[in-house]
Amino acid sequence: MGEFNYLGVLLFISLCAVGVTIVFKVRAPRFWKTFLITDSIVLTVYLFWDYWAIEKKIWSFDPAQTVGLKVLGIIPIEEVLFFIIVPLMTVITYLALINLIATIKARR
Repeated sequence: MGEFNYLGVLLFISLCAVGVTIVFKVRAPRFWKTFLITDSIVLTVYLFWDYWAIEKKIWSFDPAQTVGLKVLGIIPIEEVLFFIIVPLMTVITYLALINLIATIKARR
């Protein structure tokens, strides 16, 4: 079961953010295009950074903690998903909090 630890953390983060989105009714239709462009740039930079760091033995991943799928031959798929999911869930949570604050202010 250890090979799913990293995926488990990503799933937990995702479920929390999706829950917040549902509870606070986050609606952000224009958000997706901006997010995809921005995250694609960040993802590219971090993937090259990870590749370099793994190649130079500065950074490593315990194979027992990952499912074994690799991107660019050495980067675990979980790491790629991390650079997509964590920023996405962070922004979604932020949007939910903005919505909550607006709702509280409107009730006053």
